[in-house]
Amino acid sequence: MITQQEAPVVGASTTTLVSRIEGFARSAPDSPAVRHGDRELTYGELNQQANQLAHELSVLGVRRGDMVAMYLGRSIEWVVGMLGCLKAGGVCMPLDPSVPVERFNRAIAAGRPAAVVAAAHCPDAAEVPPVPVGVPVVPCPGGGNPTPPVPGGLPVVTIDAGVPAREHLPDPGPAARRDELAYAMFTSGSTGAAKIVLAQHSWLALSAARSATINGTTAADRGSWLGAAGAGIAIHEVGGLLWQGAQIVIGEHDVIASPPALRDWLLQEEITLSFVITPVGEVLQNLPWPHQTPLRLLTLGGDRLNKWGPPDLPFEVAVSYGSLEAFQVANSVHPWPLRCTPSTATAADRRSAPPVGRPIEGVTVHLLEEDGLTPVGDGIGEVWIDSDCLSLGYLGDPAQTADRFRPNPFGAPGTRIYRSGDAGRFRPDGILEHHGRIDDIVKIRGHRVELGDVEWVLGRHPAVRQVAVVATMDGDQRRLVACFTAEAGETDVAPLELRDYALERLPDFMIPVAFVQLDELPLNTSNKIDRRRLPPADWARGRPARSWRAPAPGTETELARLFADLLHVEKVGADDHFLELGGDSLLLARLQGLIEQDLGTRVEMNDLVTDPTVSGLARLIGAAPEAAATPALPPITPRRR
Repeated sequence: MITQQEAPVVGASTTTLVSRIEGFARSAPDSPAVRHGDRELTYGELNQQANQLAHELSVLGVRRGDMVAMYLGRSIEWVVGMLGCLKAGGVCMPLDPSVPVERFNRAIAAGRPAAVVAAAHCPDAAEVPPVPVGVPVVPCPGGGNPTPPVPGGLPVVTIDAGVPAREHLPDPGPAARRDELAYAMFTSGSTGAAKIVLAQHSWLALSAARSATINGTTAADRGSWLGAAGAGIAIHEVGGLLWQGAQIVIGEHDVIASPPALRDWLLQEEITLSFVITPVGEVLQNLPWPHQTPLRLLTLGGDRLNKWGPPDLPFEVAVSYGSLEAFQVANSVHPWPLRCTPSTATAADRRSAPPVGRPIEGVTVHLLEEDGLTPVGDGIGEVWIDSDCLSLGYLGDPAQTADRFRPNPFGAPGTRIYRSGDAGRFRPDGILEHHGRIDDIVKIRGHRVELGDVEWVLGRHPAVRQVAVVATMDGDQRRLVACFTAEAGETDVAPLELRDYALERLPDFMIPVAFVQLDELPLNTSNKIDRRRLPPADWARGRPARSWRAPAPGTETELARLFADLLHVEKVGADDHFLELGGDSLLLARLQGLIEQDLGTRVEMNDLVTDPTVSGLARLIGAAPEAAATPALPPITPRRR
């Protein structure tokens, strides 16, 4: 058992995130709060727009403890919506506008929100799914295009942060209590039902305050927001900045998808604090950087870090470990001297994968045997978390809540301990190492995925009899592979058909890279599917592919070679689609760089996404000018504060 104590977080036990922001709106109303492109709100403006939204929600009948769905992309509107929902006493339930309609409907059915907050004008937000006409639509603030109502006849409140608040409204009261619900986060579940993690205002306050303390955040900082709006990590990115009165700067999708473009954006925007998912961070930290940069801390999270960064980076690199249920457990950068980062790692450290770090203030990590009671001593055990920043559990799922949140055998009566499903080991110096997962939850591109969730969706395809999904390493990327058997009479189910079926029901990071049809799935002695014998050695044959047409000599042949090298595919045709073959946004960014390097042409990310086939990209490259010689790094230009 390892615990780490530090100075208490000032104000964390007596205030909420809402009251902190209201305080900055009074004491520093003109300080910049959130910026997206050429749009910006100060703390005073943010608070006024949130007050107006809270008023509109109250008029609609939203009461304390009611769910409010946030159907907003990464935007200023999201920050206004989150704050306004909490001011109205609602429980904020962020939903990603990019997810398929069916998944959105599952979350709505489970959360039963009293209203939906959407954007009147927001380029990153997708349209709300069409539903029957005749249900109330309330524009707020400043009007804008009405948003179609969502399933179940819910009113939709639209926000346009570009329009000033119509009137000066006082902060609504009474203020939320710390023991009241504040957040409901939709995540991957295993049974087809929506899995929603519930958290209180105390969870928000503690997580934001501790994030600010660990990162040394001040009001002078400019922090990036790069994560998905519907993911729980969004509040991690924005919460610690708002807690200290710092500025949030929102990144565009085309910047986030390309590590070189992201590096340039971080420099140009003079970002001082940035959180990125680990797969992006592994690339980002190994790019060339100027000797002097405003960035002082790059935090990586969402997955295990496999590669150390260079020791001479001009900024600190941290690894953050935690989950929705136990927000921030350990971190490799702390206010105390004992660190384990690229700049402080010894030669012995670098011979193994980077560790997670030390438990943060208020957290004790226990490594236990399978019984959940017996400490493992010096070996590897399952990580159980004793923290005052645990979520309440899962909405409408007492069995899953009881399984994951147990009475704490090491703490005071009435306290709980959380079973993480991670395997870990403590080094002699007290630093925690991550040793993979014990359960069927995996991390894909920084997102937590329950394999049962993907299996449940694919198992509903009429041609599929049985399905088992496993995570496998494809080069340096972790991918999902679906192995299945067909119903009687279905002799050959096309992988492309199953991929299209999954795309209509799952977010892109949950789509398997291959669909392998077998006569039977292997079973163990208990007559259950034996995942250790999946996938078969020739799983690559299950990649979705189109009808074969040989690439033309020249550009098409060169592009087919790049596809094959990046995706580990032996044979690529002229009409093969990069994403259907298993590509993703990170690999597209690498393809973008290779096209510029090998073919001398700069292709924009949006164009890559539009038609990522060999023939389509060849036509695009043929019409594009040659890449101009550009400096390796952009100049750092001062920005108005």
